[in-house]
Amino acid sequence: MSKKQIVVAVLVLVMAFAAGVVLYQYWNPFSGSQEAENVISEACPDIPGQGGMGAGTGFNRMVSILDLSEDQITVFSKIERQYRQQMLSLMGQLDSVDQHILEEVKREKPDKTKLDDLAVTAGQIQYEIKKATADHLLEVKNICNPDQRARFDEVISEINQFRRGRGYGNGQGYGRGGKRKGWRNR
Repeated sequence: MSKKQIVVAVLVLVMAFAAGVVLYQYWNPFSGSQEAENVISEACPDIPGQGGMGAGTGFNRMVSILDLSEDQITVFSKIERQYRQQMLSLMGQLDSVDQHILEEVKREKPDKTKLDDLAVTAGQIQYEIKKATADHLLEVKNICNPDQRARFDEVISEINQFRRGRGYGNGQGYGRGGKRKGWRNR
C-alpha cells in the first residue's frame, strides 16, 4: 500500500469517526417530529437545580430511563459536564489538525511526510476520543444499581442501532435538509 493510499485511508477513517462522534452527541433520531418532542418533554422534565444548563434532552432521557436518585443525578451531572468539556477540547484539536491537512493538500506541492504526521496526530486524537467515551460510559454505569445497569445496557444497545447505516437517518453523510455539511459531514 502506498503512502498516498495510507493517508487517504486514515483521512476517511478520521472523517467517519468524527461524523460518528458528532451524531452520537448531538443527533436525535426523532428530531423534527413535534409529537416525539412533546412525548420527550413530558417524560423528561428539567432537572431541578440545573437551571437548564447542561441538562439537555439526552441527559434528561438518561435520568428518566435509569430512574436515577437525586444523589445519582448530581454525580451524573458532574460526570457529563467533565466529559463534554473533554470532548469539546479534543474535537477542537481534531478540527485544528483537519484544517492543517486541508491547508497542506491545497499547496502546489503538498508535503506527504507532513500529511502522514498529521494523519498520525489525528489518529492519536481519535484514540483519546474513543478512550474518553468508553471511560465516560463506564463511569455512568458504575453509579447505577443492578436494575439500572440492565436499563443502561439497553440504552447502549439502542445507541449502537443508530450508528451510521443501522437506523434512522437522512442517508450517509447528509444532515438535516439533505445537504452535506463540510468535509467531515457535519
